[in-house]
Amino acid sequence: MTERERQEQEIATIREREVKINLSTADMRRLWTKAGSVGMTAGELLASFIGDLVCGTYTNGSDERMYAEQWFERCGFGMFPEKTFLRYLIEWDELESILSDEENVIQGKADLAELEARPDKDSDDQEEIEYLKEDISGWQESIDKVFSDFVEWCKDEKHGSYEEEMSKVREWYTNMKGAAYDE
Repeated sequence: MTERERQEQEIATIREREVKINLSTADMRRLWTKAGSVGMTAGELLASFIGDLVCGTYTNGSDERMYAEQWFERCGFGMFPEKTFLRYLIEWDELESILSDEENVIQGKADLAELEARPDKDSDDQEEIEYLKEDISGWQESIDKVFSDFVEWCKDEKHGSYEEEMSKVREWYTNMKGAAYDE
């Protein structure tokens, strides 16, 4: 896919989005005044800045992207951020795979319970039960490995248990999916 085709696909998904932010009344007025001074709405101004910050579908140029990144770094968002499981999963591109493995474990255990509860199990059922146990074990090993690598990455920094960390990841992911894919 060419860069132009990728951009056209992204452009096709542009629509009004809702992101809730907490601002004082004075700051909201200042934002609207700043935007209005150049003939824009607050939303248009923020969308333009966000495009530069994330090197998005539309940007205002390479200098603007560089300065947006510098702003991000100077505010401390990019400098020495807390070592969270979410950050680890995003940086190591493991977010989708761990969520998929978790879903597979949950569904696999449900399927296994259903199979084992059958009163008239035959040899095919027993074989399927064994395969399912192996699959569940493999998915769980993958999850355990990623979390173990995260713990090692944290070194001496404090972190929560797997369930505590994944609860935060799931909440963030649910919110992100709702905002990014609200079709």
